[in-house]
Amino acid sequence: MAINFPNTPTLDDTFTEGNTTWQWDGTAWSIVGNTSAVSIPNNFGTISVAGQDDIVADTNSDTLTFVAGSNVTLVTNPAGDAITINSTGSGGGGGDTNQNAFSVVSVLGQNNVEADSVTDTLSLVAGTGIILTTNQASDSVTITASAGVTSFGTLTDIQAASIDVHDVYEHAIATLRMGNIGTSAYTINSHYSGNNPTITVLTGTTIAFDLDDIGGHPFELQDNTLTGLTSNLAHVAADGTVSLDSNAQGKSSGMLYWRVADSITNNTTYVYQCTSHAAMFGTMKIKNMDNI
Repeated sequence: MAINFPNTPTLDDTFTEGNTTWQWDGTAWSIVGNTSAVSIPNNFGTISVAGQDDIVADTNSDTLTFVAGSNVTLVTNPAGDAITINSTGSGGGGGDTNQNAFSVVSVLGQNNVEADSVTDTLSLVAGTGIILTTNQASDSVTITASAGVTSFGTLTDIQAASIDVHDVYEHAIATLRMGNIGTSAYTINSHYSGNNPTITVLTGTTIAFDLDDIGGHPFELQDNTLTGLTSNLAHVAADGTVSLDSNAQGKSSGMLYWRVADSITNNTTYVYQCTSHAAMFGTMKIKNMDNI
């Protein structure tokens, strides 16, 4: 028996003849009324996600929708029957391929510093005497000591408020405390009496001249030709500044160290001289250690 199907059906139109129902799929009529003759595709009626509620199809025409959450994009490809899931960034803990990070920073003898969230920030704070410099280009932090100690008086763990760096720069056989009487004479009351006294100097030793009490009277050591010495000298200022050899001459404060060469001839006469006042002039007798 011939079946007279409609001549101009539209998609999903149905036609029933007796106990059989057909549906137009756009190309041909397919039997749907007789379930024994219908082919049912293999589909999942339930989508399960661990730790989440199951998604169950309510009808055979129900649609499963993918929704992009934070830091995720979804790209569909109907031709390839594919959905591509992309991460858009590392914020909030997503997408960053390098997740090896320390959540706890431990400092010996101190409380641990722990991150409170995945976006927490660890701040470095410069303490006393420390400077922190950051370099974003090289991802580095430079830690620099901002100051050193230049005076023993700044140290709290010793009782040496009257001692400065220049007092202990070098061991000396003697420290001569230089003074003056106006512009007429030097004095060395710590070791000698009188004005412009003659000093005995031993070769192979270091002798120190404390110049802190001769302000305005630049001090110079000269050889037996009255020429200023240009070697074996070190001047140390109260702030720790060191001047050597010729640059150590002509100072009126701080400490002048003279490293007396063993090669100087016994009984040679050297002098000390104020370079601003001719009357402030004294002699130094050189003695070799083996001729004492």
